[in-house]
Amino acid sequence: MRRNGYHYFDEKAVRFVEMEKERHPRWVTDLIRDALADTPVVVVNGARQVGKSTLVRGLDYPGTVEIVGFDDAAVRMAARRDPRGFLDRGVDTLVIDEAQLEPTIFRAIKAEVDRDRRPGRFVLTGSSRLLAAPDMADSLVGRVDIIELGPFTQGELTGQPDQFVDTVFHDPASLVRSTAMTRSSVIESVCRGGFPDVVERTTQRRRRWFDNYVSTTVEKVVREVAELERLAEIPQLLRLCAARTSSELNVAELSNLLGIPARTGSAYVARLSTSFLVHTVPAWSTNLSSKVIRKPKLSVVDSGLAAHLLGTNPEALRRDTNMLGPLLETFVGNEVRRQITWSETTPSLWHFRDRDGAEVDLILEAPDGGIVGIEVKATSSPTRKDLKGLQFLADRLGDRFRFGVLFCLAPEALKIGERLAVLPVDRLWKAATG
Repeated sequence: MRRNGYHYFDEKAVRFVEMEKERHPRWVTDLIRDALADTPVVVVNGARQVGKSTLVRGLDYPGTVEIVGFDDAAVRMAARRDPRGFLDRGVDTLVIDEAQLEPTIFRAIKAEVDRDRRPGRFVLTGSSRLLAAPDMADSLVGRVDIIELGPFTQGELTGQPDQFVDTVFHDPASLVRSTAMTRSSVIESVCRGGFPDVVERTTQRRRRWFDNYVSTTVEKVVREVAELERLAEIPQLLRLCAARTSSELNVAELSNLLGIPARTGSAYVARLSTSFLVHTVPAWSTNLSSKVIRKPKLSVVDSGLAAHLLGTNPEALRRDTNMLGPLLETFVGNEVRRQITWSETTPSLWHFRDRDGAEVDLILEAPDGGIVGIEVKATSSPTRKDLKGLQFLADRLGDRFRFGVLFCLAPEALKIGERLAVLPVDRLWKAATG
């Protein structure tokens, strides 16, 4: 169907897309528009059900556009039979949804782009990292801009600009303001997460959605990436990862618990990462200490999904601080990770720990070498002991250390010295507001 120069699947889809644009803006939209203006191929990558299709259908393209989906077997077969003919659609921009399902299309796209390098010719979405697909890396290197879309941030849900990452580097003192946040409200946000289909559901309905999500994602997405020998073990591996979210990755331990070789366990964790179900935060390697531990941290892509895999809910977490701690850190880490995508500062994300006990949950390193440290504690009564890791960094980095933040569940903000502060968790998405 063509509508104002667009091809959509049906009018119902058009109305849904327009409604979602008004309700929950996505902050990566401007990045995609900029990429369309100067890059031939734009890739929007992310986990299943984070809103990729809704986002690309709702963009205001400068010319005509057609949207096709490789979820449809007939469309896939047409692309496989004649890839170059399939791409000849007579429109300015061709959008291919779930492009990883037919990787043979990538070489045909390369040929088209080599023939005509106009920007914005193709938009591809994928529920696995497309650069991991056969032929993708070789075919489209230098011709593609890849933008990752995650579940909703809290700012996208509330309509407030997510500007913590830029603010903490350039105007950190403005963050030191108390809020009306409550411990219960944060716990609810942690358990809800940010998947679009979940955010307005009740706890019971959320549980059913996540059950279906785990089963269908494992079956569809992980198998798309590679034929795994023992696919039935992947849901259990995902649960084990949730039990260790925000902890250092220990593949040998995970493999032992599953009863599989370490090499197989490593490959399985890599598949979960390729499918955007988990990600790792690398260890920050510095000369601060010869005792730095270099293992990456493991994190589930969404705190709501992690809470579901652990079988917990807001009521249980209010009583269990031990379980709340890793989930809160996962929640904060995911919010920061998504904000980095559109921040002007564009820092890299790390964690730090040494064998003497100095530890910082998250480290942001700006291109100019400036460092921001972030600690996360599931407490409403923070103490100076909770700032130990941040103080360690501040003392040893000198002027490189820009600011250190301890996020906690207290509504009060407190500045400690010139470069440290205790902040309520919701300053993450209320950085630009009072």
